[in-house]
Amino acid sequence: MAKKTDEGVGIDVKWSWQGISGKIRSRLTSALDRRAAASIDQTGLDVERQVAVHRALTESKLALIAASTKALQKEIQNNPELARRALNVLSRAEREEDNIQASLGLAIEDLQNRENTGEGSNDGPDQLNPDFLNRWEHYASGATTETLREKWGRVLASEIRVPGSVSLKTLRVIDEIELPTALLFQRLCGRRLGNYVPELTAGIDQYEKVQLTEAGLLLQSEFPRTITFGEGEKADGTSWWMLESNGVGIAVRKDPLPAIADQAKFSIAPIRVREGALVLNVLVFTEAGRALASIQNYSEESSFRALAEAIQQGSGTEAAEVLKHVGDNSWSSADESATKALGTGGDA
Repeated sequence: MAKKTDEGVGIDVKWSWQGISGKIRSRLTSALDRRAAASIDQTGLDVERQVAVHRALTESKLALIAASTKALQKEIQNNPELARRALNVLSRAEREEDNIQASLGLAIEDLQNRENTGEGSNDGPDQLNPDFLNRWEHYASGATTETLREKWGRVLASEIRVPGSVSLKTLRVIDEIELPTALLFQRLCGRRLGNYVPELTAGIDQYEKVQLTEAGLLLQSEFPRTITFGEGEKADGTSWWMLESNGVGIAVRKDPLPAIADQAKFSIAPIRVREGALVLNVLVFTEAGRALASIQNYSEESSFRALAEAIQQGSGTEAAEVLKHVGDNSWSSADESATKALGTGGDA
């Protein structure tokens, strides 16, 4: 039976709130209350999902079912087809409720197991937008497989972390994405840096790029979109190019420039020098792409290591190295103890 907690919420969630900010806690519990959620034990989520529908039905729903059954009782006795249809409706409603509760349980798991900090996590309202929840419930009700339930659970968790990050349009795009496209995008996200992916490491061909663009996940552009590296110096006084994202970065040697970096005046090579600066061609996510990318597991450091390896081709390991932020404007090699003071890059 659901009970009031010291948070003033009509649920009993038996898991640690450690690391969960007040804002995120409030949004989660508002979503749970909306679903008339029952007690969810972190150690028994599978069992809870199996029986959640029976405990999640509110008194009003039970009363409605009872009243409807009474009104139809006489008609059902003389109309087997009507009885069959009524049972189908109730069975479908039960399955949909089960799907929603299962997706909700997986959203809780995601909030517990993945980082809940970041830009916007402590901003915005204390409760989720009702319109968003209405649409989310509609899509989650059709999540008949564990894969789909996990997807919608992560979508809800993403919106709880940063309200407004998943628009109603984005929900529709995510719902309409076919499995091959979703798998392709998931592979692409394994090399993302923030909200973009370097062309050098994207690992997709032109046809696949068009496929993701037409699916509404990548921005369309006649010319390559680019990111510009910043400038900085190593401790020994040598000049390097620098690009960073979320506390991890890459330093690229300026002299001699890596062989892969094109210096032709009108070049559109994946990495090149343009007007005295090093620029990198990137594939940029749309709003829907950003939302879908946010629910994918990936490692920023792994993405930078892949980029460093691509730049080192033909020039050796000294051409580029991965760095980690150690405070102020100082960066330390991810593999060595040497410290750099480097500038940061930005959008071109």
